[in-house]
Amino acid sequence: MDTYSSSDAVLSTDLRQGIASSVRHALLFAHSITDIMIHEGRPMMAKSAKGTRPLHELFPSIPDFVVTREHIVCYLAGYVEGEIRHENVQKYWDHKLKPILEARRTANFRLDGLGAHSLRYTLFLHAGGQLGLAMRITPAAITPLNQLSLPVQLRSTLSEATSGFIAITGPTGAGKTATAMSILDHHNHTHSGHIVTIEDPVEVRLRPQKCMVTQREVGYDVTSFADGMRDSLRMSPDVMLTSEIRDSETAEVVIQGGESGSLMLATMHGRTTTGTLRKILSYTGTHAVVLRSVLAGSLIGVIRQALVPSVKGDRYLLAADVLFNVGRVTQFIESGDWIGLEAAIREDKLGASEFISMNTRLAELVKQGEIDAAEAMRETSDMTGLKRRLQQR
Repeated sequence: MDTYSSSDAVLSTDLRQGIASSVRHALLFAHSITDIMIHEGRPMMAKSAKGTRPLHELFPSIPDFVVTREHIVCYLAGYVEGEIRHENVQKYWDHKLKPILEARRTANFRLDGLGAHSLRYTLFLHAGGQLGLAMRITPAAITPLNQLSLPVQLRSTLSEATSGFIAITGPTGAGKTATAMSILDHHNHTHSGHIVTIEDPVEVRLRPQKCMVTQREVGYDVTSFADGMRDSLRMSPDVMLTSEIRDSETAEVVIQGGESGSLMLATMHGRTTTGTLRKILSYTGTHAVVLRSVLAGSLIGVIRQALVPSVKGDRYLLAADVLFNVGRVTQFIESGDWIGLEAAIREDKLGASEFISMNTRLAELVKQGEIDAAEAMRETSDMTGLKRRLQQR
């Protein structure tokens, strides 16, 4: 069984140390772990490039212990909120966690600067009132834009963009937020102005450089994405990010905002670049026809990305479809001919300035032995096209 190398230290399983010692050990030795998942009454689980497995299988020095509700509450109280004394743990549960869970059934937290990582927590109820805790692990440092494994043409476009709309899409855990933060960080270091983000929750803190930075969290700083985006327009924004589009008002702001001179970024879930555009417009209802014309003028491009586990299971590799709003792509958007646009993509009828397929990178990584062909097939939005490229080797 493949395991990560680690020391032979015996870690604690008591209420105060159990989860904390396991998490710290995992972060120290496993660079490809993206999530740690906990259900009371079960062992801790980890999602990594090796798959989703019990944490003690990845780390022999972590004991196979059953997590209790007390473990979870003590961990959040002592390591996230800083409640030190035992009596404060019960107070923390009674006065903070319990009211939030009764009202919303979920609670979000964040812990910055844990070594080289930050942690985003979602505490939730499931299975008739049992407690669960999901931890999303993100690097504390933002990857520079020129170091992302994105096509050179896209990196150049992102470096130069100061207005317009960019959609970053893909499945959960595809690194969308990391890409968005790299774009914002680049702008922060190279342009002056005001960066405003609406996130749920804030995952990575941007330190002001040349820009003033305002990061607002849904549920704490604003009541909803729509309210946050509407307020942001009154804050003289030069760059805006929303981590979700869930309603007509948010959709209209990101489409029209890009036309107003601001640089608009939005991350969202989507399987294809074309499907992402259709999804955004679907929120606008009867205004879709008018806003489609606005979108054709404001859109810079759509990035549909995926993180593919390496053969060794020690890291993820980035691949991306990129749709640029130029040439025939603009014509397809203006006319609403989504079938024609998708056909042009599938049949390789768009030029390199209009569309870059992730299949090019996926095929290269398979040929180099970096990723497995089955994993590449799982991530591509064009299986037929990838099969054709792999057969050419």
